[in-house]
Amino acid sequence: MKQEELLALIKNGETQEVELKEGCPNGHKLTEIICGLANTDGGFLILGVSEKGEIKGLQCNLDKLQQDIANARQSIHSSPPVSTTIHIIEDKKIALVEINKANDKNAHTYNGAVYVRIGSTTHKLEGQELFDFLKNKQILCFDEQDSEAKIENLDENRIKLYLIKRGQPDYLKANNVQEFIISNMFGKLNGKLKLKNIAALFFAKEPHRWHPQSEVRIVRFSGTEPINIVVQRDFRSDPMENIEQTIAFIRENISKRFIIPENSPRRIEIEEYPTSVIREAIVNAVAHRDYYSYDSIQINLFEDRIEISNPGGLPQGLTKEFFGKRSVRRNPLTYRILREGHYVEGLGLGIPQMRNEMRKAGLRDPEFNFEGGFFVVTLRNAKGSIKPVEGLKDLNSRQLNALDYLRQNKTIKSKTYANINEVSLPIALKDINELIKFKYIQKVGSYRGAYYVLSGGVFR
Repeated sequence: MKQEELLALIKNGETQEVELKEGCPNGHKLTEIICGLANTDGGFLILGVSEKGEIKGLQCNLDKLQQDIANARQSIHSSPPVSTTIHIIEDKKIALVEINKANDKNAHTYNGAVYVRIGSTTHKLEGQELFDFLKNKQILCFDEQDSEAKIENLDENRIKLYLIKRGQPDYLKANNVQEFIISNMFGKLNGKLKLKNIAALFFAKEPHRWHPQSEVRIVRFSGTEPINIVVQRDFRSDPMENIEQTIAFIRENISKRFIIPENSPRRIEIEEYPTSVIREAIVNAVAHRDYYSYDSIQINLFEDRIEISNPGGLPQGLTKEFFGKRSVRRNPLTYRILREGHYVEGLGLGIPQMRNEMRKAGLRDPEFNFEGGFFVVTLRNAKGSIKPVEGLKDLNSRQLNALDYLRQNKTIKSKTYANINEVSLPIALKDINELIKFKYIQKVGSYRGAYYVLSGGVFR
C-alpha cells in the first residue's frame, strides 16, 4: 500500500474495516480483532496510531510483533490470509496488518467463538445473532438440518412422482426408500437413519405437519386495495404440488380475452399475464424463500396487479447489482430437487426471461423489491399504471392513518404500521416505501432497529 493511501485510511479513522491501536495488543485481543475483520468485510489493523489518528509509533519489539500476529492467525480456525508491512511515517514506525475477507460460506472461529465487526468495534456473536450470521453465510442451510420426521412418515407415492419427473420411474423396483434417501443425501445413516428437513419437506405424508411455514397463502381481492376478499386458499402440500396448485389457482382467477387472427376460424385465448412469468415467480418464491422464517409465501391478486412476497432478502453473496444476473442458492437441496424436476434452470436466467415475456405481452417490467426481510415481486397487467402521489389526498387510508400516528407518537416501526392497520408486514412495507419515495417520512437506522419519522413540511 502506498503511503498516501495509508494516510487516508488513518485520517478517516476507525470504521468497520479499519481498527487503530496505539500499541501492540495482547494475544487474545489481537486474535479477536483479526477474526472479527476476517468474518465481516476484511480490512486493516493499524498499530502505532491512536484512536484519534495521531501517529505515535511502535515501541514494542517488531520481531515479537510479527510472531504474535502469526500466532494469532494460527489460533483462528480456519486461518485467514494475513499480511503485515512496516511503514515509517514522521520518522515513526507503524505496522499495517491486512486481513482478507472470509469466503462466502466460511466462518472463522477463535476458541470456538465467532467474532465480527459492528461499526468500529469487535463483537462476539452469541444466541440469535450467531444463528443469523451462520444462516446468512449459508453455513446453516434449513434443508440440510436434521428433521424429527421418521422414515415411516414418508409417502412413497411422493417419492415415485419425483423419480418420474427426473426420469427414473423404475428406481424403487430395485432399491428401497432408505437407499433412495441415503444415495440422494436427504438423510444419513449412523446406526439408524436420520432424515434431513428436505425429506420431510418434499416427501412426508403430511409436509405441513413438519414444516407449516412451507404453505402458500393466496388471496384474491376486489379492486386495487387489500380490503374486500373475494376468495382465499392455503396450499399445504409438498413444494412441487404447492407450485402446481398455486399456478392453477392464479390462472383460474385472472381475466382472459379472446382474439380471432386474420385468416383463421379459431379464436386465441390471451391471459392478463404470461403464464411463464407467473410460473417463474412462484418457483423462485418456493426455491429461494427463507424456510427458517415462520412466515408463509403470500400472494395477493388485485384488479391491476399480482403481488408475490416470500420471507428472505438477498442471499449472502448476491448483491443488488448482480440480482437477475447470478444464481445464488439459499436452499441447495430444495433447489436441486426443483431443478431435477425441471422447475428451474439453475443459470440465473429467470429474471431476464420474465422481463422479456412481460415486454412481449406489452406489459411493464416486473418489479422486484427487498422489503424488511421479504422479497416482493409485482406483476402489473394492462390496467396497472402507478397513480402519481401529488398530495395527501392521493394517499391510501393506511398511509393517512400512519401519518396521524406519527403526529402523536413521533416515530413508527414497520410492525406497528402493520398492527394499527391490520395488514401483513409486506403490505405495510410497500406503503412505507411509497411514503419514503414521496418524502412524507424518512427512515432512521437499519435492520431490526429501523424506525420512521415525519419529513419536514409533510403536511403541505
